[in-house]
Amino acid sequence: MRYRTAVFILATLCLAVIATAVISGTSTAAELAGISMPDSINISGENCVLVGQGLRKVLFIKIYVSGLYMATPLHQADAVINSNQIKRLVVHWKYKNVSAKKLQKEYREKLEENTPDRSEELNRKIDHFISLFTKPAVKNDQFIYTYEPGKGTSISLSGENKGLIEGEDFMKALFKVWFGEKPFDKNLKKGLLGG
Repeated sequence: MRYRTAVFILATLCLAVIATAVISGTSTAAELAGISMPDSINISGENCVLVGQGLRKVLFIKIYVSGLYMATPLHQADAVINSNQIKRLVVHWKYKNVSAKKLQKEYREKLEENTPDRSEELNRKIDHFISLFTKPAVKNDQFIYTYEPGKGTSISLSGENKGLIEGEDFMKALFKVWFGEKPFDKNLKKGLLGG
């Protein structure tokens, strides 16, 4: 009798958990360095799934956790860069303070290193992008870069919409800072690709 009662209680609890998950309609990915990201998100009516998460570190300092979302998940760096589909890169800052000057310097270096053959038009787009970093990144800030085909890459820094930069050329240059030959962090790159 006690066994049947225990089984009944356990079954009821399991059903309650499943019902809660169905009602909420969301689930979270495995936690990385204290940061959890949804398994999927909706971007302009398109369901995009979390391809992977990665941690950027400098020595033993945790700088940020990133997540890559794509409408059609890809796990090869070149494919991620060149794929003309909806995709989003989320940066969740863990470090307490990174100055605007430091952000500008690091992004410019990586953009130029990974895209050495740049047109004048792309250089202008990069200059505009760099100019958007006017405030420091502080702990728990999020930087969100969303590419939509036919529109361009929208930039959101610390909850502030910074507008749209048009063109596949800029999107590819930007995604190379994480997925190119000289990324911010090779372990971060591997994690973002689901490795």
